[in-house]
Amino acid sequence: MKISVAMATYNGAEYIEEQLDSIRTQTRPVDEVIICDDRSKDKTVEVVREYIEKHALADRWSITVNPKNLGYASNFMGAVEKTTGDLIMFCDQDDIWLPERVKEMEQLMKEHPDMMLLGSEFEPFISSENAASVPEWELKQHKNDKSLEKKIYCAENIFIGCQGCTMCMRREFLDKTFSYWYAGWAHDEYAWKLALCMDGLYMYHAYTLRRRLHDANVSLNKMRDLPKRVAFLRALLDSHKKTLQFANDIGMTEKQKKLLQRNIKATELRIDLMENKKYLNTVKLVLAYADCYHKSRSIPVELYMALKHK
Repeated sequence: MKISVAMATYNGAEYIEEQLDSIRTQTRPVDEVIICDDRSKDKTVEVVREYIEKHALADRWSITVNPKNLGYASNFMGAVEKTTGDLIMFCDQDDIWLPERVKEMEQLMKEHPDMMLLGSEFEPFISSENAASVPEWELKQHKNDKSLEKKIYCAENIFIGCQGCTMCMRREFLDKTFSYWYAGWAHDEYAWKLALCMDGLYMYHAYTLRRRLHDANVSLNKMRDLPKRVAFLRALLDSHKKTLQFANDIGMTEKQKKLLQRNIKATELRIDLMENKKYLNTVKLVLAYADCYHKSRSIPVELYMALKHK
């Protein structure tokens, strides 16, 4: 199998060399590293180019700079689109891969031909003051026992259940789903939801990387005010609708599609509650759509935010 690494960079000069080292020294060498930079304002591009030259990697590694700033999601998918491997490993600019990550994930992909997307666990470590934190509920799900779990299509699994930086995608899956991705849709949520619909989503309960926590982590930033929460819900609504379109196109059953339709309705009610002060929506959500929340504590939190915001 040819293995590609897709990395999106932006102002990552401080930590990126450690990550590049961890990729280069894998026990199973990768065949291709595609890096797309979103017009960094620091020396990220210079650091990467010097690294590639120093280690004579120009035949397999490359970095390109976007003509304009695209934002995280589009930058990442731009890197994914440029890859040519049978397997595509997602990669953040500031983590550290454990030495056996590539070898272990490739082996699992070989053993399970139906596996479209494979996520894993990670070991967090703090590298700056005021670092973002990983939610406690997520860490409690970690087993690190090297077991493999196939994620079934159900209400609980509609919501992404692992970090995008841990994911490995099959080329076959990308070819079938890329046309459904749209600008702004987070690469990991896109991959998770559509792999779930294809019955090809797996979780490897093992640490395959060390996840660096610092004050600039994009994926760990919390929604602390109503406008941010509404923006998140609108993005969630768009992703549910696109996933439903995909479900229709691949012939999922009406019962399966009803789950997505319910999540669409619940998200619309949540937006209406917060934007238009439709407080009674909370009653509907509790009685009929409680399973359409990632975490049940979001119900009182969003009511409180709607009441507080004038």
